[in-house]
Amino acid sequence: MELMVQTLIVAVLVTASVVYAAWRLAPARTKLRVLDALKPDTSHALGRWLARLRRGVAEELAQGCSACSKAPDHIQKHAAQPKR
Repeated sequence: MELMVQTLIVAVLVTASVVYAAWRLAPARTKLRVLDALKPDTSHALGRWLARLRRGVAEELAQGCSACSKAPDHIQKHAAQPKR
């Protein structure tokens, strides 16, 4: 019984670590697609949390790459594109 519980705990920890790493390494557009596919309902706590997370990811995407000198032009170009 103890070995089974230990195996279950390890499996949960490994799965959570993989999901966390995949989320952190995923591009912002992919994160938005995932959050849009979940269709958060703001009538309960999980939906409000997902909506807040989506807002944060959208802001991250809007900042663009600040490392290049054409970052402001790049942001305006993509902000003007219609959403699909």
